[in-house]
Amino acid sequence: MHVDLSEVVNADATSRMPGIYLQETVDILAAAEPVLTEDRPDLIAFDMTVYHSGRILARKWDVPAAECFPCLASNKHFSFLDAMLDTMADKGSWGHPALRAFFTRLNGVLADHGQSDRTVEDIMGQVDDLNLVFHPRRFQPAGGSFDDRFTFMGPCLEYTERTEAPWRPPDGAGPVVLISLGTSVNQQPDFFRMCVDTFADTPWHVVLAVHNAVDPADLAPLPPNIEAHSWIPHLSVLEHAAVFVSHAGLGSTMGGLHKGVPLVLVPSSPEHKVNAHRVAELGLGRVVRQEALTPQRLLAAVGEVAADPLTTNRVKRMQEEIRQAGGPAAAADAIERRVAAHRSVVSVH
Repeated sequence: MHVDLSEVVNADATSRMPGIYLQETVDILAAAEPVLTEDRPDLIAFDMTVYHSGRILARKWDVPAAECFPCLASNKHFSFLDAMLDTMADKGSWGHPALRAFFTRLNGVLADHGQSDRTVEDIMGQVDDLNLVFHPRRFQPAGGSFDDRFTFMGPCLEYTERTEAPWRPPDGAGPVVLISLGTSVNQQPDFFRMCVDTFADTPWHVVLAVHNAVDPADLAPLPPNIEAHSWIPHLSVLEHAAVFVSHAGLGSTMGGLHKGVPLVLVPSSPEHKVNAHRVAELGLGRVVRQEALTPQRLLAAVGEVAADPLTTNRVKRMQEEIRQAGGPAAAADAIERRVAAHRSVVSVH
């Protein structure tokens, strides 16, 4: 199922998402148990969408669990969910029919797997002994309050960089700006058409990554300083970019910062608005609110971040912190330590 996150902007749409994720959990449990019960994994890793399946199986099989955070992490000092709700005019309530149905079904799933002694609050509020966070600690709001159960490993980009084909700007090209709405917020063809009009006849060399929002041919004829692609290796383009315009997805944000590129963010979903707010707090770029987006504001924001040495210096510092976070190697080390610790406890008993 494809969900364009730019459409998940109110309490009604957001309230329906837990039920969708719970159905994925039910499917995972049905597929995993027959195959893995006799060959149990050493550790189960999962993200926030299907945490139910990971925690149910980890307890059933007595193996350690690791939650992965491809989003901002939460603890008692910072709630990612509350931050997202704060961006909505209509915040809704826990009494929404879709949420009531989710709670009822989750109780049923727990009972089906012999865990009716656990409450919905138990499984939703559980903090696992290992949590892998795909950004550096300083990017995390209240980052200093997270204990050593959280490994701020940064993004996992090494494999992508090794496998992506290189992109190079054409001879004589001006400063490069990459513009992408990622893969989760992409059904906005008018945005890309506006970008073509905005950057035509400017010194910028513009690379549009439209994904499946539009056929690049629909933007033709393109000015000579603009190219459009259904897919292009972002990291390879960012190697040459002066500015990255994106929707503020955390993967895109980390990719830009990993390459030391200042950001201009045009967020639409609650999740991306929270990410964009953090970027602005840390001085790593500019945010242009979608409701205030005009060609003039977009062009001005791109020019400002490219020319601001303070922004550049802050981005370079974050780039170094991402490098020092350790990436996949840090995650592998943390997983091995967690597995070893669990085995030592089991052997004692």
